[in-house]
Amino acid sequence: MWQGKSGDRSMVGENLSLGQRAQALRWLVSYGARQPMEAARAQVRTWLQNRRGHSGQGITAADRAALDETNPELQSLRERYAGLGDIVGTSTVWIPGFVRPEDLLYFRGDNCYVWQNQDNNTPEKYVLTYLYLKTIDTLGLLDDFAEDGDFGVFTYPTGDTDKNGNKRFVSRDLLDSANELLFLDRTLQISQLPEVKVLDIGAGYGRLAYRAVSALPNIETYFCIDAVPESTFVSSHYLSSKGAARARVVPLDDQQDLVPGTIKLAVNILSFSECAIEAVEYWISRCAELKIEHLFIVPNISDGDEAIRLVNGTDYSPILANYGYHLSHVEPKYANSEVQKYGISPKWYYLFSAS
Repeated sequence: MWQGKSGDRSMVGENLSLGQRAQALRWLVSYGARQPMEAARAQVRTWLQNRRGHSGQGITAADRAALDETNPELQSLRERYAGLGDIVGTSTVWIPGFVRPEDLLYFRGDNCYVWQNQDNNTPEKYVLTYLYLKTIDTLGLLDDFAEDGDFGVFTYPTGDTDKNGNKRFVSRDLLDSANELLFLDRTLQISQLPEVKVLDIGAGYGRLAYRAVSALPNIETYFCIDAVPESTFVSSHYLSSKGAARARVVPLDDQQDLVPGTIKLAVNILSFSECAIEAVEYWISRCAELKIEHLFIVPNISDGDEAIRLVNGTDYSPILANYGYHLSHVEPKYANSEVQKYGISPKWYYLFSAS
């Protein structure tokens, strides 16, 4: 607001006393706090949706025909899952419409499933992360994994060649999956466990499932479950198209394949953080019911402290404790402190074990 005649450069704020400035600041904070929370959440969702994209590559005619809003299988899943809200609550992020029709077709693009260019992930960061992972890749995963660029994923050159002499490209899917499996091998020796079964809660399109069964022949079954019907739909299509026979998609409303005492490990990658607290308690209680020994969690936001939080700041570590899971190990996504600053989407890795 200007004071005096047009062109006068003095501002009313410059003439306010310190007390008046403080009062104005308190009013401003109070005003902001009074704004509807749902409006703020809607702005966040719009911001996220506007920053999505995909490569436009890796889609066949069969994919285009199957991955469609009108597919009866998807319609059935939506109807069935809609009746389970009392179990998993209502997420403030994963609401109807958050997964767009375009995301069904290009589900490996830069969207609600995996941020790729978002999070300020530049091509240079992909190279840095790849070179770092080469130094810790005790399982040879970077040689085993290939990135074929399907379903709209963005790929990035590394300046390196693969074992066949071809230029090597990577994706966040590939790099994150390799890093997560290497963590599980350091902490649980997952590559040595006989006939191990894994449950992926909030499995998305089946990213880690496909990489895990591709790299580790000792995984007997990798179960994928998700409370988002679109995720169940696209993961079924993806894992089937990849021939990942040991990866099994479990519908939320039909969990009879999950037998207590048979699953060693549950994983939750960037999913609990975006759930309602009711959903988090439901899933942790299911882990306890199924007598799962270990729970690997990657939260969206963390500084590595013992508290593990939803995106709204709610600490759900007491729920883990209530169901008998204690924190047995925590470490940064990248052990090198500079890579933890400048690598692809730095996070923290948490491993909980049953008491």
